[in-house]
Amino acid sequence: MRLVPDIALPTHVHIPTTGSRPDLAPLEMARQLAPRVTQATNWKQNIAYLYGHDLMRAGYYWEAHEVWETVWLATGANCPERLLLRMLIQNANAQLKRKMGRLAAADKLDVQIAELRSDLSSRLGGKVDLYMGVATNNLKLQYNA
Repeated sequence: MRLVPDIALPTHVHIPTTGSRPDLAPLEMARQLAPRVTQATNWKQNIAYLYGHDLMRAGYYWEAHEVWETVWLATGANCPERLLLRMLIQNANAQLKRKMGRLAAADKLDVQIAELRSDLSSRLGGKVDLYMGVATNNLKLQYNA
């Protein structure tokens, strides 16, 4: 089930270095709906954040990264929301690298994600299984709310 059915998925998956061009129109629509400030207290109303999850679920890894970057830029410095968004962005990056056959690069990103997961857990006072709808204990970092 889509989280943001009102914004269409891109017409095709973009994979850098293949000569494909990204379908930017739906990404831009989602980015324009991002709140000025990203906060955990209102994540369910953050259309750009939720649309990033739709993109990930459908295998649009480059696109998810692009949308989540806008959401990440609206987080405060050193806050838990920023850590989670970095994890999600790095996870999208890792999945894209796997799709491109760059397994060593994906493995390095997985190490960074594990470090960010540990930092997030510490920041939130211990083990956190679900944060902003994301099962942080799941290696795939899937939306699970």
